[in-house]
Amino acid sequence: MRLLISLFLITSLSLAQSYEELVRFLEGIRTVKVAFVQKVYYPWQSKPEVSKGIFYAERSGRFRVEYESPTRILIVSDGIKVMVYNEKDRTALLEDVEKNRSPVVESLFLFSKPVQEVFELVGELEGKGGKVFLLKPKVKDEYFSKVYVEVSVGGRVKSIKVEEKEGITTLVEFINSSYNFTPSSGLFKVEPPAGARVIKP
Repeated sequence: MRLLISLFLITSLSLAQSYEELVRFLEGIRTVKVAFVQKVYYPWQSKPEVSKGIFYAERSGRFRVEYESPTRILIVSDGIKVMVYNEKDRTALLEDVEKNRSPVVESLFLFSKPVQEVFELVGELEGKGGKVFLLKPKVKDEYFSKVYVEVSVGGRVKSIKVEEKEGITTLVEFINSSYNFTPSSGLFKVEPPAGARVIKP
């Protein structure tokens, strides 16, 4: 979940310099593709866990995340089922999307809830290099507590920081993105690779 919220906030705010612009921008998105670097900071570790990959999402709620390093992992959902495939040990975890619901993700990733109903803008600071937005969920969400977004003067995201209730902090660096592309027919298909060991909780 932390990846989904972080990535979509990056793509959403890369062209928005106010909360109102963010809301309008989200309404116009059909599909998105993002190349990213993710850093996760745990309270019990001195160094962050760093990963890289590509993220795809569609307004209908379908998505695909391709982690390229340090471990090749595929996460894909057709909006009903979600699969997590680990290439190293060839295991495919299959689960219902309903078991992983989050109002924050539904608003900014699945588009099923209006942003203004889920988030409260509690801070907007001006800096030498741009702005910092502080967003806080105003509905009950078991995952997230605060989201900080640093945006340059030109409207490009410089950094995203997401705080979880367990004290975990995720920083996602935006590399490149594209919007409203036409996805291939199999991009969001949930199908374990041949020979994979399928796990169903």
